[in-house]
Amino acid sequence: MPEPSSSDLAMEAVRAWYESKRSKKGNVNTNVMCVGLAVAELLKTTFPLTDDVVKTEKGSQVRGLSGSMVSRVLRGHGEFQEFTSEGGRTSRGSLPTAQELAALLNDVLSDGLEDGEREHIASKMQKFFVRCIQNDCFAKQHMKVDVDVAKPVSAIVSDVLNTARRRADQPTGVVAQHLVGAKLELRFPDSHVGRDKANAADLQTSRQGDFQLGNTAFHVTVSPMQKLVARVRENMREGFRPVVLVPFDKTAFAVGLFESEGLGDRVSVQSIESFVGTNVEEMGNFDSRAIEKSVARLIRRYNERIYDCEIDKSLMMEEPEWITEIVGTWNPPAIRYVAASSAGEGFIVDGGVL
Repeated sequence: MPEPSSSDLAMEAVRAWYESKRSKKGNVNTNVMCVGLAVAELLKTTFPLTDDVVKTEKGSQVRGLSGSMVSRVLRGHGEFQEFTSEGGRTSRGSLPTAQELAALLNDVLSDGLEDGEREHIASKMQKFFVRCIQNDCFAKQHMKVDVDVAKPVSAIVSDVLNTARRRADQPTGVVAQHLVGAKLELRFPDSHVGRDKANAADLQTSRQGDFQLGNTAFHVTVSPMQKLVARVRENMREGFRPVVLVPFDKTAFAVGLFESEGLGDRVSVQSIESFVGTNVEEMGNFDSRAIEKSVARLIRRYNERIYDCEIDKSLMMEEPEWITEIVGTWNPPAIRYVAASSAGEGFIVDGGVL
C-alpha cells in the first residue's frame, strides 16, 4: 500500500482539526473558517508557519486576516454570497486558533515541503474551508435581501432574483418559480396552485406548465430555449393559453424566439418582475401602506413554498422584523445540514431526512 502523500496527511489533519471545533449542537464558529483561509493563504508563500509568520507586527492579530481577504478567496472559488465583514480579524480567539492550526501543519509536515507541494496543499485547504463556509454557514442561512418597500414591487422582485443570481449555485430559476407561485396563491386564494419542487417535470405533475389555472398554462424560466417552443405548441393543441414568464432582460429574446416560430401573436411573454410586482401592488390597492402588507405576505408565502417543496432551505428569504410584525411569527421545525458522507447529504428536520 503506497505511503500517504504530504497533501493527504495535511488534509486529513485539517479535517479532523475542523471537526474538533464543532459545538455540542454541531455548529462551528465562523472565525474558525476565516482563520483556515488565512493560514492557507500564508502557506502559499511560507513554511514552516512560525509565530513570526502567523502574527502581525504588533503581535495581536493574524497576519493577512480580513474581510476583504475572505471575500477575495470566496470569489476565487465561485462563491459570491456575503460573509463576515471583518473576517474574524478583531476576534480575540482568532490568533490562538490560527497558531493552533499552524502548529498542527508544522508537525504533520515536519519533513519539509517543496514550493509546488506547499502551494498545492494551500489550495486544497482553501477549497476545503470554502466548502465548510457553504455547508456550515450559507446552507443554514436564508437569503438576505434588502426589501425596500419604497421601491416599486417589480424592483423588489428584481432584487430577489439578483440575490439568487449572485449565489455560486445560481438557483434563480427555483426562486423565480416560487415567487410566481406565491403571487398566484395570494391572488387566487380559491384556486389550486401547485406546490412542487421547481425541477419537477410537467409530465410528472400532469400540468401543462409550471402552473395551470383555468385553461392557461404558465411557464417560468430564466433561460428561454427552443424546447419551450415545443411545449407551447403542445399547450395550444390541447386548448390551453400559454403565458411565458422570464426575467426582464430576457423578454426581448423570448419574444423574438416565438416570433421566429410564427407564434408571436399566440404567446403572452411577460417579465417575472412585472407579472409579480403589478399584481402585488393591485392587491395593495396601489396604497403604499397596503402594498407593504402585500409584500410581507408575498415573502412569507414564498418562504412557506420553499419550506414545503425544496430540500435547500437556504433559498428561504430572511424576514426582517417589520415583516413578522405584519404577518406574525413563523417557527417551522429546526433544520440541520448534513455534510456529504457515504450516506449522502441533505437536511434533517425533526429527526427525519428530507
